[in-house]
Amino acid sequence: MAPFPTKVSQVRIYPYIPNSLIVVPAVFTGGAGTYSVGTLGRNVFYNLDLTSGEPQHGGVHSGNRYYAICTNPEGSEFTTMWLTCLQGGETPRFGRTITHGRPRPQVRDDADLHEDIAYQIHLNDVSVSAYIPPNEPLSIPLIENGKGIATFAGLLPGGTWSVTVAGGERPNHLQEGMTVTIAGTNVATGKPFHIPAIFETKETGDPAEFVEWRVLREL
Repeated sequence: MAPFPTKVSQVRIYPYIPNSLIVVPAVFTGGAGTYSVGTLGRNVFYNLDLTSGEPQHGGVHSGNRYYAICTNPEGSEFTTMWLTCLQGGETPRFGRTITHGRPRPQVRDDADLHEDIAYQIHLNDVSVSAYIPPNEPLSIPLIENGKGIATFAGLLPGGTWSVTVAGGERPNHLQEGMTVTIAGTNVATGKPFHIPAIFETKETGDPAEFVEWRVLREL
């Protein structure tokens, strides 16, 4: 399921302190922006992007965990699960990825789980082409003028891309297992965005789903 951002306002951000009865003051208040939840396979992605607000008591800091109390467009208040701060400052971003059906490693509560960090880029004019080695002067378009969401989960190095693409035209047949490249226009910036990865086609429906293709190297 591709996530659709919901506008939120009156956002208050608090430090996440597991198993603590201490009530701490908000470190960001009066926030406004979008909150989205989406799925890809067994992965569930959560993102909170704020475009305004006021840092308090030192504000938020990248890499730390927080939770938010937000107001949706209907005026109802809700609380998010804990999220990792991806960008601090006056327009902070937060994200988290949860993979269902995968055993969780035994870690300390204060451990920084890099796989829980995810960021999504909304795309227009998405084009999906069959992967052709760079030395071959050939292009085989598979999807044109689609809409999509590119998700990067983890931290460099070692993070992975995944993409969902909805709509668009399909000039050539898309098959499960095909390796492809994907590009589009970043909705937030209006600039072209070529995703720096090769993808394997996992689902050919609408939306189509692609995951980063990794070649296992012999040691």
